[in-house]
Amino acid sequence: MDDQLDEHAGSVVTISADRYDEVAVAITSAVATATELSPLELPPLADIGVDPEALDALFQPSRDASRHIRFHYAGFLVSLFGDGTVTVAKGED
Repeated sequence: MDDQLDEHAGSVVTISADRYDEVAVAITSAVATATELSPLELPPLADIGVDPEALDALFQPSRDASRHIRFHYAGFLVSLFGDGTVTVAKGED
């Protein structure tokens, strides 16, 4: 199943990173859905100073609910939570 926009919440996409092998792929997929672009049209996370391998190390093997990170990417605020939830909402770069 593809990621879907929550039409009742504006430009918000919420997904589970568990559906993906890599956290960075989950984030890029969610942002692509929000922007209605192909993931290949988005800049790599490393280009904005986010280390994809560090995201995997911090969030993939753990279910530590206290972990949480936010950053801006392609005009959206990306929130990654310790339970594997990724939320993308319209924000400012």
